[in-house]
Amino acid sequence: MSAPRKVLIASGSPDLLNTNTLLRGYVSEGFRRAFPDAQVTAVPYELAVSAARTLVPDLALVFGSVMIDGTDYDHLSEIVRRAGGRVAFWLHDDPYEFDANDRVIPLADVIFTNDEASLDYYPVEAGVHHLPLGGCPVTHLRAVEHRAAPDLFFCGHLFENRRKFLGQLADRVPDLDRRLIVIGSSDVDARVPGWYRATIPNIMLPDYYSTALSVLNIGRDLNLANRRYGIRASTPGPRTFEAAFAGAAQIFVGDGLEIMDYFEPDREILLADSVDAFLDHFERLKRQPSLSLEVGRKAQERALSDHGYERRVKTLVELALA
Repeated sequence: MSAPRKVLIASGSPDLLNTNTLLRGYVSEGFRRAFPDAQVTAVPYELAVSAARTLVPDLALVFGSVMIDGTDYDHLSEIVRRAGGRVAFWLHDDPYEFDANDRVIPLADVIFTNDEASLDYYPVEAGVHHLPLGGCPVTHLRAVEHRAAPDLFFCGHLFENRRKFLGQLADRVPDLDRRLIVIGSSDVDARVPGWYRATIPNIMLPDYYSTALSVLNIGRDLNLANRRYGIRASTPGPRTFEAAFAGAAQIFVGDGLEIMDYFEPDREILLADSVDAFLDHFERLKRQPSLSLEVGRKAQERALSDHGYERRVKTLVELALA
C-alpha cells in the first residue's frame, strides 16, 4: 500500500444541514494516526474546492450524505484529477439515501458504502467497496469499571420500529420507567416510559454507555431515498462501534447475521431477535451485573483491535490508491 502524502477530507453536504459533522473529525483523526507523515486537511463542503486548490491532494475523500439538493462535486473532482490525484466517496447513509448516489458515480475513482446489503445494487463498473463506520478512541474510549445506572439505556430518534419495540417492552416490564432511560430528539411518547426529549453531544454519549447495566441497540427504519430497490440495511451503524469503545454491554436487536462479522455473540455482544429474547438477556444482566462488565470489556478489546477509524482508513487507502 502506498501512503498518501496529502489528504483532503470534505463533507458531502453543508455543515448547516449536516448532522454528522463530528464524524468528519473522527475520520481525519484516523488518517493522522494511520499516516502520521501525511498532510491531512478536513473541511466542510463549503470549503472543499478552495481547499483542493491550495492543498492539491493525492487523495480527496468526500465523506457523508450526497443527497442535499444543490450540492456539486464536479469542480472538486476536476481539480483533484487534473493534478493526478484520486477522488473517493465514502457514503455513510446507505441504504436510506441510496437513490441519490447515481450522480457521484461518474466523478469517483472509488466509492465506499457503509452498508454491505447495498453493494449488490451498484453498477459493477462503479468500483464500490463496503466499509463500515467505526469508533474513535480519543472520543469514545472509557474505563470499564462499574455500572451505576440505569439498568437499560437507549439514545436515538424514536423511529416507528423503535417506538413499537419499546412499547412492547413496557407492556412486559411494569416498572420499566424506573429501569430505563431513553433520550432523543423525538416528542415525548406516553407509550415509552423513561423518555426524555434531549440532544446529547456525541462526546458525552460514552459516559452513558459505560455506566448503564445494558444498552439497547436497535437500528432505524426510515428511508429518505430508497424507493427504487427498497434495500434493507444490514450493517450496524456507528453507535454500535462507539458504544463498544465505551465498554457497553449491548443487546443488539435485529434478525440479520452481519453483526457477527464484527462482534462475537454472547462474548462481545448479546443478540436478540424478539422482545422475549431481549428480556432473557436483560434479566440475566440484572442477575449477574459482573457479566455486563465482562461483555463490555471484551467488546472494547475487539473495538480497539478492529473497529477504529485508523483501521478503517488504512483499508480505504489500500483500495483507493491501488
